[in-house]
Amino acid sequence: MIGTKIQRAYIKLVTNKKARTSSSKKYFQVYSENGTAYLFTQSDMEKALNRAKRNPEDTYPVQFTEPEAKVVEKEVVKYIEVKSPGIFSKIANFFK
Repeated sequence: MIGTKIQRAYIKLVTNKKARTSSSKKYFQVYSENGTAYLFTQSDMEKALNRAKRNPEDTYPVQFTEPEAKVVEKEVVKYIEVKSPGIFSKIANFFK
């Protein structure tokens, strides 16, 4: 059993790769941030949902919010190759 420290977990619906006739075809995989994986059937999830509805005082409130967008500024430096004018164009420009 996990201690009282609050941990994040990720949930994903996975296929039972070696499903037998009476077993569930899919499971809900709950993977906690400490590296432990749990598998729940649809029936297990419904039981847990009903238990949470009966005992709302025991549930931990969680707010799902999108993180704020970060502004990324990138400086673009562009180098343009300019041909150096020849000696004759320099002389011509000198007398203009």
